[in-house]
Amino acid sequence: MKNGMRAITRQIRLKEWTEVFRDRAESGMLVKDYCDAHGITKDAYYYWLRKVREAAIESSGIEFVELKDPEKINDEKRQVVQTSSCINRFHTEAVINTGISSISVNSATPKELITMLMEVCGDVK
Repeated sequence: MKNGMRAITRQIRLKEWTEVFRDRAESGMLVKDYCDAHGITKDAYYYWLRKVREAAIESSGIEFVELKDPEKINDEKRQVVQTSSCINRFHTEAVINTGISSISVNSATPKELITMLMEVCGDVK
């Protein structure tokens, strides 16, 4: 019973913080200024940002694989490392260019994941 309540509480907090991140992005304010204006500590902001990002990635079903260092693989044996569960079935429907990176998405890409990726790109300068 406790684990069920914790899971529900976590989902509620993730949803609330997702709205905070969306509001901050739409406001155009810097994270520091937004946090000051809303009585949020930067530690709490970044803690929940990490948690929301992790949840978005977890719910997306995307799998990550460790890539071998190309410098250590001789030219004859170089190969593209793919995750067949993700890349082979992914069909790009839109590309979001952020100036420093591109994000390929399709109709199956969760909105939360797109929001979090855009947040990450906004924080990297």
